[in-house]
Amino acid sequence: AMGDLPLRVGLVSGDFLGHPVGFFLESVLKHLNTARIELFAYPTVPQEDGLTARIKPCFGAWHSIAGLSDEAAANRIHDDGIHILIDLAGHTSHNRLPVFAWKPAPVQISWLGYFASTGVPGMDYLLADRTSVPESQREHFTETIGYLPDPRLCFTPPAAMDELKPASLPAITNGYITFGCFQNLSKINDGLLAAWGRIFQTLPQARLRIQCKQMGDSVAREALLARLSRVGIAAQRVNIKGLASREDYLTAHAGVDAILDTFPYPGGTTTCEALWMGVPTLTLAGNTLLSRQGASMLTCVGLEKWVAGDVDEYVAKAASLTGDIDRLAQLRAGLREKVLASPLFDAPQFAVNLEDALHEMWQRHKQLKPAESGHAPIGGSRP
Repeated sequence: AMGDLPLRVGLVSGDFLGHPVGFFLESVLKHLNTARIELFAYPTVPQEDGLTARIKPCFGAWHSIAGLSDEAAANRIHDDGIHILIDLAGHTSHNRLPVFAWKPAPVQISWLGYFASTGVPGMDYLLADRTSVPESQREHFTETIGYLPDPRLCFTPPAAMDELKPASLPAITNGYITFGCFQNLSKINDGLLAAWGRIFQTLPQARLRIQCKQMGDSVAREALLARLSRVGIAAQRVNIKGLASREDYLTAHAGVDAILDTFPYPGGTTTCEALWMGVPTLTLAGNTLLSRQGASMLTCVGLEKWVAGDVDEYVAKAASLTGDIDRLAQLRAGLREKVLASPLFDAPQFAVNLEDALHEMWQRHKQLKPAESGHAPIGGSRP
């Protein structure tokens, strides 16, 4: 079997940048064992930044396919003798899914940047975990689900900002709870606002802080305030801010007691960053890979209590979880330490899990004739 070592693994992405995909990729790449995995990068865009420079040394080769036709890109990948080709984009911008339809590598996987089946012929696996894709949901994917033992993601804390420590609980000095939401405005839909209206009716003292790039625009701000007041959240209870630097945005968590996650499209990066800043997120678990992302992350860090199964439970938990200020303060004080020790932030362990999954897929590919492949889930034997 040594002939297959290291496995030649290619990554196709337009997000080898300071982008959420990059944030989830960086620490994992740095911990992959080069004796087991040799990495090839196939960036689909010419742009590069500081994160690109930091991850480049992790790759044995860096071959841009920006500007190449699908056929030429597929030939380039095939000529590199890639064993496993991983798509990090799905149907998001700068994806090159048609390249995968040429089947330039014997085993092809979708991971990280997209939250549904690609539907692409030739995409063999989709990497997930059992919280985000329970067995009962497997039939919604054209790909075989490759199960990773812990979360399907691993977050890189912003190393440059280690001196940013979680602040103490603002409710202690304020005397009321401040809920925060740092999500993109497009995720703040009417169903979510109706639930928020019920929460703020239950907690007449509570305040809301909303911060995202669209809120730099006064017209957008006024429109959101009008939508909030229609569900009974008066403007004087709301603090709205536009985009800040990443450092200012992280520091802003000092003024928030708990995050209200959006649904059915929850946070990813924002949830991890809030946890790192000591702030828990109340999330609503739906029944798709995407809508279960918050549930997957919070379960992984031991905050199952913060996962609601339906809207009524989401509304009830907002009050019950923030009702005991001492307990909330205690949770906050130990949260960064707790999450850094969890699999969601444990890049060395995640890297081993990923290597094992890739090797298992490669062994299975060698054992099965193509006609028989693609039924049992990878990782199926694990608990």
